[in-house]
Amino acid sequence: GAVMSRFPWRSMPQKLNFDGRMALAGLLALVHLAGCGIGSNPDPRTIDGMMGYAALAIERDDPEMLFKVIDERARHALISIVADRQAAAALIRAHYPAADQAGALQSLGDALDLEDAWQLFAARCDQACRRAWSTELGAVQTKTADGEEWRVTTTRGAEVRVYREHEGEWWGLVWRTAELDAERDRANRDLEMIRQNAETYQRREALEHH
Repeated sequence: GAVMSRFPWRSMPQKLNFDGRMALAGLLALVHLAGCGIGSNPDPRTIDGMMGYAALAIERDDPEMLFKVIDERARHALISIVADRQAAAALIRAHYPAADQAGALQSLGDALDLEDAWQLFAARCDQACRRAWSTELGAVQTKTADGEEWRVTTTRGAEVRVYREHEGEWWGLVWRTAELDAERDRANRDLEMIRQNAETYQRREALEHH
């Protein structure tokens, strides 16, 4: 097509993961600007490399891949939320009275039956959410320290916040960090309450069987 012919890559699949060739053209330009060809391996230990890695993940519509370059604070929170919700669900199913289980399980929210944290990320940041990033990511023009984070101006004319804890680690896109940290705390508190309730139900059941 006319859009594709502007780019040097000829081996790209023609099937698009979302509507509009201009979106794909923008992603291809982004990968080029980030200094990594489609067939190369972007290095997320640099901000440009992380942008390229994220661009490939978005173009491939691969939320599991994109999850790897989300701010590690958000990733760790999502991992904790899923683990606590799984543990809480197991306690409810094992020890709560049958009549109370449905309501208690529903209160656990959308992380209830997910197997992995990246799946929760995909549920919270759907295709439209991920596609929105494609209009912002690009090669770094300027970067400014802002507390623990960096504010990066990209060649797409957007400002993106990025974070990494230690030198040599992967950079990550800042995404709902404070919100997820608060949710992690709630999930942890909920798990403790459910654990106590489960113990109460177990004691009650034991007394009833004496």
